[in-house]
Amino acid sequence: MTRRAWLFAFVPLIAAVVVNQVYAAPLGQVRDALKQRYPLSRIEIQSQPNEGVVIERGAILTLEADSVPAKKLRIIQANTKSPRFHVLDYARVEIGTDGALTAGRGDFAVAKGTRLVVLDLKVAADRVSLFTHTAEPVGRAGGKSVYGCTEFVFRFPGGALERSDLAQVQHVIEHWLPFAA
Repeated sequence: MTRRAWLFAFVPLIAAVVVNQVYAAPLGQVRDALKQRYPLSRIEIQSQPNEGVVIERGAILTLEADSVPAKKLRIIQANTKSPRFHVLDYARVEIGTDGALTAGRGDFAVAKGTRLVVLDLKVAADRVSLFTHTAEPVGRAGGKSVYGCTEFVFRFPGGALERSDLAQVQHVIEHWLPFAA
């Protein structure tokens, strides 16, 4: 490949990487700051009798809305020799830029005041997603207590996350999910 051909082939690729890094850096900083503010928890998945138990506790948040959908925690295992995995099946709750809450479908509803832990956190250009798990099993109509999983998607107007307006992001999240007392 000639020097000129190499230049035409790779300059657009290098420019795309540089541009993506320019835009990704602030989002990465927001993600890192949010992970410090809301440390992630880990749950037991390998021990069937203890599945769902919080084994490494991060931030504990309190649900401020009532009747929020949750999906029942599901653990799968391909065979007796393979590890067990958490099925990443979360009921979706979206908080729009106007503050309106839109709830998707779930297996059951979680009451206001329920304590939640954060299992994962993702940041995109216009949203922050918190993947939560009830800190303790919650009762259901059938009498059996189960753990619930809900994804909270917080939408932000254009540019709020790129500007790394962390105080605004935390204010929106903590309006719906303040730290447990």
